Amino acid sequence: MAPEPPTSVVNESATTQSDPSTPGVNKSYDTFTPFDRLALEFNDDLEYASIELSEKQTRKILKAKSGRKQYLPGQPRIRLDKTHGHNVDANKDPLLEYLEKCHSTKGLDELLPWMRYIFVQTPSYTHIMPLHHQKSHAREVKVSENPGLHLVWYYELIFIKPIPAYFYSQAFWVFLENANKELYGACLGFIRSYYMLIQYEIDFHEACNLHLIPVKGNGELPTYEEWCEFIEPFARVGDAHVNRRYHYGELRLTRINRAAMLFKFSLAYFHIYPQWGSFLEHTLAPIITVFAVCSVVLNSMQVSLAVMEVKGEDFTITGAWNSFMDASLWFPVIVNLSIAVILVASLFGMGIMGLKDLFRGNSVRRRKKRGDPSAGTRSHGMVW
Repeated sequence: MAPEPPTSVVNESATTQSDPSTPGVNKSYDTFTPFDRLALEFNDDLEYASIELSEKQTRKILKAKSGRKQYLPGQPRIRLDKTHGHNVDANKDPLLEYLEKCHSTKGLDELLPWMRYIFVQTPSYTHIMPLHHQKSHAREVKVSENPGLHLVWYYELIFIKPIPAYFYSQAFWVFLENANKELYGACLGFIRSYYMLIQYEIDFHEACNLHLIPVKGNGELPTYEEWCEFIEPFARVGDAHVNRRYHYGELRLTRINRAAMLFKFSLAYFHIYPQWGSFLEHTLAPIITVFAVCSVVLNSMQVSLAVMEVKGEDFTITGAWNSFMDASLWFPVIVNLSIAVILVASLFGMGIMGLKDLFRGNSVRRRKKRGDPSAGTRSHGMVW
């Protein structure tokens, strides 16, 4: 078991919430304390400072300490030494834009309220199997930096996003909480999921082999004991402090795709095989199975009616057989109508999606000709 966090981690306001005398408080929900600070900081290259935007408004900025590497730990593309306009305007801050791209789960947050209608699993963040146990379900771990795929599984695959090195810095968490509360909740939920993923030492070593855990500021991997101390404060974060996606644990990609199709009118949330042939193969397979069953039923009906015809007058048609004959008359009509409706709907849907792709491509070309720098930057395969 991981060591108990120091007393500085416990938030006094949360302790007050868990008072049994407080009316209307869900004891099993609010006793979780919000994250306050790291129990163990593995990277101290960053620091934050407050700048004054107006007389009554200040904002924290993130920067690298003097003499340290002047970029976000683990990501040299994001420089922290360019002070002109950096970390000042939240709407144009390249650091926040990068963090939004790497940690925002807005797509899933919008889909999850609808997924209750297609039998999505219970909204519990503890529904996460330890990393070593994924192999018991014949799942292969695919490392992906896409935040919308973290802990999403598809048959024998499960996607897991690695922890970024800047999560090791206390200054980063202070900055993010001040800069963007929604993104802060997404990051808290993400790192909390690792408390469930890495429950045993074998999970820790597997995570290191998969490069899910970054090195410390000194270039060395943490030990298992150090990891337990680092992750412990995040285990005390309740659902009230994270975004909607991380109220859940592992999510099934097939159901997410179905929700995107039914409620967002998108072809899918994410295509593992982004080709028409693969899409039709996976979509039509269950429909073909249903029609195969219907074909067996129709053949059985045909055999029964043939036997009745052979027996002729010697066969007494009772009330039950009358009902059977009526069903034999109308069931083929219903099946044929269903096939016709599905074929028309499929052709119509394929036509609509083809036109949608055509118009999107033409739109990107026109925007590029006008000099729009954001044209065509949308990630391929996510929420089509």
